[in-house]
Parts: sequence; structure tokens; C-alpha cells
Amino acid sequence: MSRRFVISFLLFLEYYHSKIIQEIFNHIKIVVISVPISVIVSVFLGFYISSRPKLAKYVINVTSILMTIPSLALFGIMVVIFAPFKLGLGIVPAAGAIIIYSLLPITRNTYLALNQVKPDIIEAARGIGMSNQQILWKIKIPLSIPVIMSGIRIAIVMGVSVATYASLISAGGLGYFIFAGIGRANIIMVLVGAILVSVLGIGANFISLKIEDWITPKGLKVKR
Repeated sequence: MSRRFVISFLLFLEYYHSKIIQEIFNHIKIVVISVPISVIVSVFLGFYISSRPKLAKYVINVTSILMTIPSLALFGIMVVIFAPFKLGLGIVPAAGAIIIYSLLPITRNTYLALNQVKPDIIEAARGIGMSNQQILWKIKIPLSIPVIMSGIRIAIVMGVSVATYASLISAGGLGYFIFAGIGRANIIMVLVGAILVSVLGIGANFISLKIEDWITPKGLKVKR
């Protein structure tokens, strides 16, 4: 990397620092709004289908199909869907697209986690007089936390990445630098956007790992 390029990169950061800070906050806002909604919906859905294997097959297949839609196309679909409500541009369709993309990893992991508990453990719990509700809250959920959190972590990191398209529908975010840089053939703008998105993704993954470690029962923790 040449000295001139480094100087140009630093000058760009200095000149656009206020815009960079603004778009970082916009990017984080999109993820913070969309991912919790997706977690609530997906975990509930995972719990609901956990005892309904036939329904689970259809739900997981549908969420898998939704995830195969190209990111840019899904953002476009959200714009069309929300346009009649005068919400076609901005954070609403952006959040909607990220919520849809996050459904599969969280729903699937929740379903698999709740069904991976060995029947012997459940029979032993029933043998000591536990009700179905007690088995769910004291046995199944604690044993399922690592797998469920793994799905949530994947959804968060993926949400940070997919949110780059939000700038194309006037929702802001670090995608502004990537797409503006492509349009202007400015490699520095593209690099700034790409590097900051990567840093946010790494930071989000680190934070989610800490949360996972905090809520996982000690006996189930895996040393990393």
C-alpha cells in the first residue's frame, strides 16, 4: 500500500468524519430495530413448531425459500409492499427485509434445539413429578440456549451485512459509501464502507458471544 494512498485514505476519513459517524448510527439503528423483532417472531415460531413436525417441515422450507431471494431483490419487494402505505422508502422496508432474512437461522435453530433434548432426560424429569411446563422452562430451554443463540448470532451478523442495501432505499447506513464509491469509481469510499461494515459485524458477533456466555448455564458452556 503506497504512502500516497494511506494519506488519501486518512484525508477522506477526516473530511467525511461527520458523515461516517452519521451513517454508522443509521446502520446500527436499522439492525437494532429489525433483529429483535425477528428474534421474537422466530423464537416464538420455533417453539410453536417444535411439537408439530409436519408443520415444521413447511415452515422451515418456506423460510429457506425466502432466504434464497437475492438481497437487493428482497429490498425492492419490500419497497413495493410498503409503498401503498406511504412507507415505501426508509427504515420500514429495510427492517422488513432483514427480518425476513433472519427468520431461517433463528427458527430452524430453535426448532432443532428444542427437539435435541434426549427423551431419557424428559422421562427422568417426568419421573420426579415435573409438569410439561416445568420441563420446558427448567430442562428444554436451558439445554437449548447455546443452539438458539448460535442462530441469533448468525442472524445479527447477517443483518449487519444485508443492511448495506438499506442506503439504496433511503434508509441510510454504511452502504452509502460502498455504492457511492462504486458510482464514482472511488476505491477509498468503497473501502471505508466495507471496512466499517466488517468492523460492525465483528463487534456484533463479539457482543452476542458475550451475551450467549452470560445466559448459558455453566454446565453447558464450551471453552472457545
